[in-house]
Amino acid sequence: MLFRSQPSGVLAVSQPMHAWISGQILRAWSERLIEPLLLAAEQHDIGWLDWETQPTFNPATGRPHSFREIGAATHAPMWTKGVERALDAWGAHVALLVSRHGGVIYRRYVDRRRVAAADAAAADRYLAVQSVKEKSWADQLGLSDQVLQSETMLVAFADTLSLALCGDLKTPLELQAPGRRGGTIAMRLEERGDRSFEFSLSPWPFRETALTVEGEARPLPADGRFPDEAAMRAWLAGQERVVFRSHLTG
Repeated sequence: MLFRSQPSGVLAVSQPMHAWISGQILRAWSERLIEPLLLAAEQHDIGWLDWETQPTFNPATGRPHSFREIGAATHAPMWTKGVERALDAWGAHVALLVSRHGGVIYRRYVDRRRVAAADAAAADRYLAVQSVKEKSWADQLGLSDQVLQSETMLVAFADTLSLALCGDLKTPLELQAPGRRGGTIAMRLEERGDRSFEFSLSPWPFRETALTVEGEARPLPADGRFPDEAAMRAWLAGQERVVFRSHLTG
């Protein structure tokens, strides 16, 4: 779960919703991308499905724990289960990309010097176990290292851009996307000063001249927090949702 602060109040955006927006981003890409890649982007947070229905309460913030407040000892097993679900539901290619995205997270964002020993061990265990499976699936699918790296980078790019569009990351933000002939393309995301959640992205990577993404989220109370866990659980049991949007231009 992540939180989006906007003029109307604070919204709680689920991880699977954020992942769906990642899929919206890649479906607008300048070149047509294959369905397993698009589906992997849309479902890369499938491991969070169960957590999002029963998140734990953070008394310090008065909110459900955000995904950044949870260590790898908790979410690495969730990632593993998500990869297994992806394999059972959609096959090796989608599972491979979901698994590799977990690897990106545990290599890039889990600083072994700053996290608890249990979290560092869980991240290392995920990488060791999944790397064997990933090689087997890549060999089975006949995917070259170059193709696999490009697809992995696209999922990571869409994930990062989606986090910004959902309100989790602040701009200006530097992003990396794969180039058509190898290498990487550096992009810069900036929020326009005059309107909330309207952004510019350069160089422009999409087919159309503008892109709007949207999803549904749960509005938090007016003060942005709950007095206790019971109030949070009652809120989770409710049905209120609102649509949110973000707009991108070049």
